[in-house]
Amino acid sequence: MITFDHLAVTAPDLQAGTGHVRAQTGLTLPVGGEHPQMATHNRITRFSDDTYLEIITPNPAALAPNRPRWFNLDTVTRPGLSAWIVRTDDIERCIETAATLGIDLGQAVALQRGDLRWRFSLRDDGSIPLNGAAPLVIQWDTDGPHPAANMPDAGLRLDQLTITTPQADKLRALLSALGMSNLPKINTGAAVELAATLALPDGRKATLT
Repeated sequence: MITFDHLAVTAPDLQAGTGHVRAQTGLTLPVGGEHPQMATHNRITRFSDDTYLEIITPNPAALAPNRPRWFNLDTVTRPGLSAWIVRTDDIERCIETAATLGIDLGQAVALQRGDLRWRFSLRDDGSIPLNGAAPLVIQWDTDGPHPAANMPDAGLRLDQLTITTPQADKLRALLSALGMSNLPKINTGAAVELAATLALPDGRKATLT
């Protein structure tokens, strides 16, 4: 079984990503951390004790990685909501199951920052499966509460994730095969688009794209 874990806004730099989220929500996300293995850094806020939102971008102060960056960040030219991540306790099974449907989730790459350890599904070229519509998969390997429980809280809450894709049927088949219970809304459309309906601290709604 898999379940929703977090959303990722990507951008060519952290300033652009922060400005994008601020323009759509009115909020500035708190500073997060760095990912030396991928030469990226982020800003983060939790949605709940086990879900969160991040802005992730290349880190110009880091040494370039020896592989393409995750989240397709080597090719990002403008900010936007571009990835959703699900968690599992058996990432290898998820990758194998997707392969039976002709979907390449990549390999489970082990990552670490401080005491936090996790595995993440990464394709060799850093791209996101199904042209950005399919989820990336994470397996948290650190004991204790989910990392989101210790993240700053800017007051955002996720109401609905909507994915528009020309491969809607293939995405539904993938999520069904992986055993996802809390499905996003999936629409058929000419291009891949992700949109998150968020509840703001004052009770208003905002759409993050």
